Amino acid sequence: MKLFVQQGYGKGNKIHQALDNGAVDGVILSPRDDTEDNLRLFRKDLIDNYPTAETLLDPQFYYTLYMDGTTKNLTNYSYYPGHLTMSAFRSIRDIQKYAEDAINFQLSMGADYILSPTLLINSFSDRQTQICMSLAEESNNVMKTNGHAKPLLTSLVFSESALNETDRLNEFLNEISVLDLEGFYITVARNNKDYNQNFDSDLALANLLYFIYSLSEINEFKVVVGYADIIGLLYLGVGAYGIGTGWHNSSRKFTVQQRILPSTGGRLPRERYNSIPLLNSILVSELDSIASNTPSGIFQSVLSNTVEDKIILAGSNPSDAWSRAMSHQQHWSAIKKASIDIFKGSKDISTRLDHLENAITNAMSLYTLMERYAVQLERASSRVHLNTWQSAIRLFRGIANV
Repeated sequence: MKLFVQQGYGKGNKIHQALDNGAVDGVILSPRDDTEDNLRLFRKDLIDNYPTAETLLDPQFYYTLYMDGTTKNLTNYSYYPGHLTMSAFRSIRDIQKYAEDAINFQLSMGADYILSPTLLINSFSDRQTQICMSLAEESNNVMKTNGHAKPLLTSLVFSESALNETDRLNEFLNEISVLDLEGFYITVARNNKDYNQNFDSDLALANLLYFIYSLSEINEFKVVVGYADIIGLLYLGVGAYGIGTGWHNSSRKFTVQQRILPSTGGRLPRERYNSIPLLNSILVSELDSIASNTPSGIFQSVLSNTVEDKIILAGSNPSDAWSRAMSHQQHWSAIKKASIDIFKGSKDISTRLDHLENAITNAMSLYTLMERYAVQLERASSRVHLNTWQSAIRLFRGIANV
């Protein structure tokens, strides 16, 4: 079970520190958020100093259909064709060139996995779906024709709403399951840009879990889910090889509003603490409130037991010595630790789901204890997501018969 840093803007030494601490297993590079020169230098650094770290590079080809998209550095990359209309995908030769250019660039970067270019799918019955299949097939042809040995992952970006189309989703799943390649890199374009761990509906989440399970456990593909965050523990539970999560909220949860369309900006996010016992990220100010208003045993039960907790325990208030940089590192450390502790190395999916359901039940109980002491939490920090998770797992068990 791998945890990848999802690169965003302003990487500084964040990734180095996370790799040094053993909190992450690799990196998903973002050309949009860095210049080519910087990205190449960074990739060389990873090869030289972190040879076991696995590296993916997301070509982010889906930006091409957005005339006003915030492409940032993308337009300066030779493989990126700029804004395209749907007519640009009528010719198979053009599709082959898009695939070949994206693949050759990733090979030149020394990526450990090669990702096919793709478009954003809003519905599994739309034209983009078939174009994505063509891009995937041509990427596979390019790799085999040219004898490239690197493993190929078909990149898929689809909207959260599309996951409610159960029949169409299953038809698409049947179609992609026959592809002869290493696996898939999946991104779900979420509907709500607010930072939280919830999903719009338990059905959509259950269908996503089945999608991952079918590809990974049944068809034995390698599946990596980007922009996954804490909810990614569910994806690991049903068989995903790895998940990605970043330091900015927009690199933890993919939305068209935040990642593609022009943004008006906003205030800096407040520092947060990743509480694995609560299966949620809460504000450090809320952690102060828990420390002040509940018995020490409850406060201790909320902590994730990562190395960063010594800072939390050192001051009279947890926020006294906390910083945004610490928040980033603790977030990765906690998810990585949870991926080990919750599943306890079990390879049996039924047992993994049992462990997940136990963790959800324990989190609900902890929230109930805090409510008795009138601890006030913002909606994003509340237990609302746990009901969706629990219901989705039960729906998934019924669908998959596990």
